[in-house]
Amino acid sequence: MEKYQLKFDSVKDLENRGYLKTIDTVGQYIKGCDLYYKQIQDRTYIVFNHYNKGKKEWLQGFDCWISAYSNINDIGKVKAQSSDRIKLSFDMKEDWHYISQKVDELENRNEQLKAKPTEF
Repeated sequence: MEKYQLKFDSVKDLENRGYLKTIDTVGQYIKGCDLYYKQIQDRTYIVFNHYNKGKKEWLQGFDCWISAYSNINDIGKVKAQSSDRIKLSFDMKEDWHYISQKVDELENRNEQLKAKPTEF
């Protein structure tokens, strides 16, 4: 039973970590699912979609993405400008290191772009 309780604890964990909630009305992730998101850089967000909500607990879960939106209000209402999968079936107890890795990659990529001289 403890394994199934994790799905509900996961929502509380996301809320405690400062993630905001909206609904995917456009079908970017899964139409009608709850989305939990948090800004990590200008126009870049970590997004969790809660799939199979309302079904048996063992069928529910979360997928995790890094997505770019021009505006925070677009999340769930407009398709993302880009979206990079971090991990499907994200385990809230075991998988937080995947987010750290992706954020580090994103920051390194941005630093490389800044260091590159502009050519005209």
